[in-house]
Amino acid sequence: MRLALIGAGGIGSEWVQALEDTKGVRLALIADVSLKRAQALANRFTSCEAVSDWQAATTHQDIDAVVVATPHAFLAPISYAALVAGKHVLCEKPAGVNAKEIAKNIRMAAKKNLVYMVGFNHRYHPAFMKAKEIAQKGGIGEIDFVRARYGFGGRPGYGKEWRFKKEIAGGGEFMDQGMHMIDMARWFLGDFKTVYGFAENFFWRGDVEDNGFALMRTSSRKVASIHVSWTNWDWVHSFEVFGKEGYLLIDALDQRYNGPERLVWGRRDKTFARPTTKEYVFREEKKRDSMRRELEDFVRSVRSGKTTTQFPSGEDAEAAVRIVDKIYANHHGVS
Repeated sequence: MRLALIGAGGIGSEWVQALEDTKGVRLALIADVSLKRAQALANRFTSCEAVSDWQAATTHQDIDAVVVATPHAFLAPISYAALVAGKHVLCEKPAGVNAKEIAKNIRMAAKKNLVYMVGFNHRYHPAFMKAKEIAQKGGIGEIDFVRARYGFGGRPGYGKEWRFKKEIAGGGEFMDQGMHMIDMARWFLGDFKTVYGFAENFFWRGDVEDNGFALMRTSSRKVASIHVSWTNWDWVHSFEVFGKEGYLLIDALDQRYNGPERLVWGRRDKTFARPTTKEYVFREEKKRDSMRRELEDFVRSVRSGKTTTQFPSGEDAEAAVRIVDKIYANHHGVS
């Protein structure tokens, strides 16, 4: 399968590393506004072309699929053009700056019978995969609520980067790490009917929020609380799932987030004393291992025409962005 990568920045370079580890695919083209940056990545492959015009990926006859890894404002338009051109698409989250443009891509993918996948990469982290397996097998009983935190502290000049420009990013921390936590909450609890939240700018003073707080409830009264932060100062990643018979705690992620990744499975004691616990530690060598699994799932879906229950679809992205849209519409605390 011949792939094109659009976007050779930080996340694009990580996709290149994942592509190097994935069998059955060939990176044929890399496009970036910086030809020098695209060429530097293309040089790692045999016969990989570097271009500065992303449209070359959509017009190239020999390209089967496109990986889109650009700033948020360009994700949906580029994905749409690729779908119109008959290319399967793996698009980085959040897939667009609003739900409407993501829905447009969903319709085009369906019309063309193409795979449209969104990069909710947490679904391919081993701790989340194992937690989902345990939950599906009834390991903690009926799930009642989810509690999640995800954040770090930025870097010098962070407030002047593109993520703080609303016209490019579409929003702030909710559209960044918030997307992962919202998607994971939906993965375990289902769709949310009621959504409350706050989007606050406490420190960086860009156009968008540096902290997001969400409280969401499903129609069956399952609740998720989420806090994502660009002012956590230390790196934090915590995702907890509580059921009537126990809990699942996912702590850490990679080395930045105090890795290795860890899952604790707690079982409620019938006497309500201290729970019995089992701990899993996942010592993956590379952050890109989860991206490789994500890419492998994409390739399988393209070849088989079928998606797994793990597969993060355009519909998943649309639902997650609609949640953020509701929070922004009801309360946007950025001054």
